[in-house]
Amino acid sequence: MIKIAAICGMGLGSGLLVKMGVERVLKRSGVDEREFLVEVGDISTAKSMGPDLFVTSTEFGPRLRESQSAPVVEVHNLFDEKEIEGVLVPVFMELVSRQKN
Repeated sequence: MIKIAAICGMGLGSGLLVKMGVERVLKRSGVDEREFLVEVGDISTAKSMGPDLFVTSTEFGPRLRESQSAPVVEVHNLFDEKEIEGVLVPVFMELVSRQKN
């Protein structure tokens, strides 16, 4: 299972919307919902979440990259599921491939 952290500034509204968008995108891409878990967090608690992958805005991406070893997927428009799909799915599939090997 791939653990994904949807990170926003306060861990509230926009983080939840990102979580729902990520879940819909992965399901539409044919990923079984048992293969991933999306949790919402804020930028200050992101370090302690220990995910396999971060999804966040371009505002928080650089800060996460400085302090985390997990891949960081940055999205300009957190509500654009086509954009989320374009940047998330290739990284997610690469992580799945690595876990299987």
